[in-house]
Amino acid sequence: MALRKGQKELVEQYRGGYCAVPAIPGGGKTHCLSLWAVEMIAQGIHKPGKILIVTYMNTAVNNFKQRISAELQKRGIPGNKDYFVSTIHGLCLQIIKEKPDLISANEEFDIIDEVNKAHIISAAVLEWKKHNGDRLRQFVDESQLSAGRITKAYEDWEDKIGIVILSAIRDFKSRGLSPQEAAARCKILGNHSMLKIAADIYEIYDRKLKINGFLDFDDMLYNAKRILEEDESLLEKYRKKYSFVCEDEAQDSNLIQSEILTLIANGNLLRVGDSNQAICGSFTSSDFTFFKSFCELPQTTVYHITQSSRNTKEIIELTNYFVRYVRQDHPVLECRESLLPQFIEPVPDDDERRNPTTEEYGIKARVFNSWEDEAAAVITQANYLMRKYPDKTMAMLVPTSWRIGYVVNLLEARNIPYEQLDNTSKERNRTVRKLGRIIDFIALPESAQKLADMMDECFIPDNLTDQHDTEQQLEDQSRKQHKSMLKEFLLNASTEKILYPLGGEIEKELVPEELKSSAVWEEFVGKLDTARELLEFPGTIVEKLILFISEKLEFNKEERAIAQKVASDVRFLMSQDPYWTLSKLADELLSSKNMFNFFANVVWELKGYEPTPGKLTVCTYHKSKGLEWDIVFLTGLNYADFPVTLNDKFIGEYWFLKQEYRNPQAFVKAEIENVVDGKQGTDCVLSSKLETISEKARLLYVGITRAKQYLFLSGFHANPGKKNETPPSKYLIELKSFIDERGSK
Repeated sequence: MALRKGQKELVEQYRGGYCAVPAIPGGGKTHCLSLWAVEMIAQGIHKPGKILIVTYMNTAVNNFKQRISAELQKRGIPGNKDYFVSTIHGLCLQIIKEKPDLISANEEFDIIDEVNKAHIISAAVLEWKKHNGDRLRQFVDESQLSAGRITKAYEDWEDKIGIVILSAIRDFKSRGLSPQEAAARCKILGNHSMLKIAADIYEIYDRKLKINGFLDFDDMLYNAKRILEEDESLLEKYRKKYSFVCEDEAQDSNLIQSEILTLIANGNLLRVGDSNQAICGSFTSSDFTFFKSFCELPQTTVYHITQSSRNTKEIIELTNYFVRYVRQDHPVLECRESLLPQFIEPVPDDDERRNPTTEEYGIKARVFNSWEDEAAAVITQANYLMRKYPDKTMAMLVPTSWRIGYVVNLLEARNIPYEQLDNTSKERNRTVRKLGRIIDFIALPESAQKLADMMDECFIPDNLTDQHDTEQQLEDQSRKQHKSMLKEFLLNASTEKILYPLGGEIEKELVPEELKSSAVWEEFVGKLDTARELLEFPGTIVEKLILFISEKLEFNKEERAIAQKVASDVRFLMSQDPYWTLSKLADELLSSKNMFNFFANVVWELKGYEPTPGKLTVCTYHKSKGLEWDIVFLTGLNYADFPVTLNDKFIGEYWFLKQEYRNPQAFVKAEIENVVDGKQGTDCVLSSKLETISEKARLLYVGITRAKQYLFLSGFHANPGKKNETPPSKYLIELKSFIDERGSK
């Protein structure tokens, strides 16, 4: 593929020094960065060191490796010794393992995962509470709560506080502050300060990590930087090893990541990113202003990638209009810098990959009377378009996970094929649920309900074919009926007589004739021996039981990896809590928000995701980043999910807290700016709202640019004129006016 404007300059001209490449969505930054690396290797310019490419997702690592390797092979250049692609955490782990003694760790330390991390922060909060009474209660707004809701509010706050504390700890570590340094900085704060509480709990959390031999991801960055600064010989080794350092997705970098890469690069630093797609600041320590500042350095050469063939010219026009609106007419002056003036250009007509086209104006916007009306109408339209364009990919972006659950229920009720890209996805979490069903049965084997549920989900699967011809539909319906009959039979029978029947056979007169002659019954009888083996395995060694289940159910490679991780987590949890029972484990595995789904999703994402024509992808706006579809529905564009003014409701707020604390993570970030960064006089409430408004503008920008051909925007206006009125986002009203005008021409 021929190089375009900005790409060509990078590949042909950049040979050292500081270089920044601001790239618009669909600009082919991965393609041109890979070609630049190949060109450097082909000419030997990188020698005697290697080219280091750092990115933030394992899938991106694999993508870069495949692209560079393929291009090198095409040019007849053997091997891959001239470049190294890694996540930032992988690089830091490599550094730490060279000098673990400098951070008082032995070579056997483990990187903590989300399951154990959640457990340890909960234990740290609990320990802090023992010595601090009800200090957390001061943040709850009891004046707005009825007596019956106060208890629920305290429970919700205790459930959420760990997330807030971890966010603060992440911000402390990104600034290079140890627990002792953070506590010293916050000593001047009173007991009313949420940041002071976070600093106190940071010390407890850090101690518990060390006792268990863990480092978290933020520790890896913090300690890698410290090692490089304290050991000059090691720093020099890395500078010689990597003569060029390239950072992908630089808008998602944070202070400490920037410092590590700048140290190693020793002057040859290439950073590629898109500040308008910086959407992680509210729940990570990333800050897109670092990349913006790097671009503005006088010694930085900047190549702008502005041409994209992803979207139709009409979608590009809408995107650019939105950028201009935010920059020129946003009602909150402080938010006009939310988007940078990076305008997308369509490719020239003679480009080998031209912009897609549509027969009519392919953008529409609509406001409904309620979320229920909106979701139903969008699904109806999506179903119609799937039939009209069976070869096109399609996505429905939804602001929050609970709305995804509502959408999925509608899709299943109407038998519309879909793919779900979030941690509650049934398909992604099927392995964890299978383990849960089996352990649930083993914990109470006399329960006919648990036997029926186990057989239904683990041994007699639904027909998962995507074919929808008449014959297949009849076959699916027949199988569903037989499964229902089997379940009813099991619920009315004795589990002991089914698993251990006298004479070795189930009394056939008890089995309905139609069921007895079906494939479902044959499968059921064939799996009874396996069920008995599972039941007879010693339940006292739970981690081995989990691995035994994975063996008997013949899990594939990915499923075995998930089972091994669950077994490892269970061993840790049981070491911390000797009263952890099989029933409790089963309840956790079967919960939609269980602690094990995080790793299951990691495994899924490592496999990569490619949209499938004929299925509606359902995901949050955040999950859509880096993806694209032919047809995209942007839903839930309301004033709470996409606030524009300071008076809008903010969906990230905790309803049960006092007004000034309702967005606690943003509030704590603002407190850190006051106390740690020295930005005295920062209004924490105002700062948190401005940050949320700005990030939501970029989130909508990401959503708009996912669509290649057709784009539909929608929201709802519920209860107009009433106290509980829910108006659409001002962004939707503004864009709808533009769309209606263009569409009528």
